[in-house]
Formats: sequence, C-alpha cells, structure tokens
Amino acid sequence: MTGQASPLRARNDEDRVSFVTVGRENSSVIRIYYEDHGSGPPVVLVHGYALDGHSWEKQEAALLAAGHRVITYDRRGFGASSRPSTGYDFDTLAADLHVLLSRLNLRGVVLAGFAMGTGEVTRYLAAHGSERVRAAVLVAPLLPFLLKTNDSPEGIDRSVFDRIAVCIAADRPAAMKDFMDRSYNIDLLDGSRVSDQAWQNSFYVAISASAHAAIRCVTACLEDFRGDLARISIPVLIIHGDQDRVLPYEATSRRLPALLRNARSTIIAGGPHAIIWTHADEVNQALLHFIGQPAQAGRRHSGPENPPQSRSQNGRAG
Repeated sequence: MTGQASPLRARNDEDRVSFVTVGRENSSVIRIYYEDHGSGPPVVLVHGYALDGHSWEKQEAALLAAGHRVITYDRRGFGASSRPSTGYDFDTLAADLHVLLSRLNLRGVVLAGFAMGTGEVTRYLAAHGSERVRAAVLVAPLLPFLLKTNDSPEGIDRSVFDRIAVCIAADRPAAMKDFMDRSYNIDLLDGSRVSDQAWQNSFYVAISASAHAAIRCVTACLEDFRGDLARISIPVLIIHGDQDRVLPYEATSRRLPALLRNARSTIIAGGPHAIIWTHADEVNQALLHFIGQPAQAGRRHSGPENPPQSRSQNGRAG
C-alpha cells in the first residue's frame, strides 16, 4: 500500500481543494465551497438569495463555451458551504469573497452578481478595491437602497420586509414557496419559461439553506449601498427584467446609472426576477457582449430618455 494513496484519501484531498476557510464559530471552521472550471479570462459568479452557485448553470455553460474560466461559490449558510449562525452582513460576505479571490490569486476578473449577490459585488469593490477586477455585472440588483426613506422615496416600505421576516420565522418552507413563485412569475411563465421541475429544484435548494441565513439575509439586503456605488469606477453592466416582482426595476436598476461613473443597462422585456433561468439566452448574450467590450460601457442606459425594452438582439441598451 505504500506509495499509492487510498481512494478515500484521494477523494478527501480533492474535497479540500474545493473549500476556502473564512473564519471560525466556536469549535468549527467556516468554509466556503467553490467550483473552478475552464481556462481563460476569469469570471466569478455570486448567487442570489436562497440559491447556490449551481443557479448560474446556464451562464456557466455559455461562458465556458466562449473560452472563460468560471468560478462559482456558495454563500455561507447556503449550498455546500458552512452554516454558521453569524456573518450574514455584507461586510462579512464581501470579506468571504475577498478570501476566495485572494486564495485563487485571480486577476482581471469579471465579477458578476445576481440579486443579493450584487450586494457582495458592490461592497467588495468599495471595501477591497478593483485591483483584481476589470469589470462588474449586476443582474436584478438590490441596489442602491431598498428602503423607502425621506432621501430614498423610490424605495420600498419597511413593512414589506417586516412581513417577509415574520413569514420566514413562522413557516420558512411556505415563505420560500411564495418567494420562488414571485421570482419566476409562475402565474405567467409556468410551463413556458420555467418547468415544474426547474421550480422544484430551486425550492429544494431554498429550503435546504440555513434558517439563520434565510432570515438574517433579508435584514442584510436593507443595507444602503449608495456610498459604495460612488467608489466604483470600473465598467458596470446592469441587467434587469422589467416584470421583476421581487426587486422591481423602478426601485433598483432604474436609479443606478446616475450613481455609477461607467454603466450600461440592458432591460429585458417580460423578464421576471429569475431572468438568469427564464431569459438565459438574453442574459448570456448581454453578458458575453459586455465581457468582450467592457471599456465601451460608457453612460448608455435605459431611463426616461431610453425607456425599458428587450435588448435580446444586441445585448445592450441604447
């Protein structure tokens, strides 16, 4: 047996390669699970709320086919990552991302986030800078600030988020079913853009998440990112469905071009929240076009002078 690793030992060694340690809680280490595939310019994909890294499967396939290295990972509390009771704030979540990028020594990264993942992307760039990142993509973002306040009248009433937290605490599986129904606009798109099996897969991922993460991430999503956005100078692509019922376009993406120095928006007509699945072709086309020409992002965006519409033909607004 000497000179030859046992199958169990080899498998355990491979498993360790897929994790990075980001901290401890009492006697347990906190580890982030990641997958690293392909070769070429790196793209790091940060998943949304109640999902995991596999939610990007349609984008990963397109990116790999286009010759990119693709890294996905599971946020703490979700997927195969550790499930601590703490750390569900964007300072900590962005620090987790920083550990991953540093451990893999990634440079020239395109950093893409979906929904809650756009919070990690934005906080990472504000707190850790863009030395490793050449461009960013914000899909169905929660930015710039979800709450309605005196200086954020376009936001959403706090009572909406309070009700969500109460529902999660009372019956998390039922709350996740409602969340997935709204994410996919299931009353409109069931059987056409999303199958029963795809919905069920998302639901099972959601209810498998840590209960701590499920409720505390709702609170985290109320953080104000306007100061973070002001510190971002790299090219940014914004992609949003104009029928998003979870993070409505008017409360989020419509406000972003005025807060970013170098942004382009792609608004997908009829797109719900979960556009990375339901409208994957349109998302992928916009993503690949932008990655190929990020310096041309400029100030093109949809707004009062450029009303929202599908950009499935050229993947860009304007």
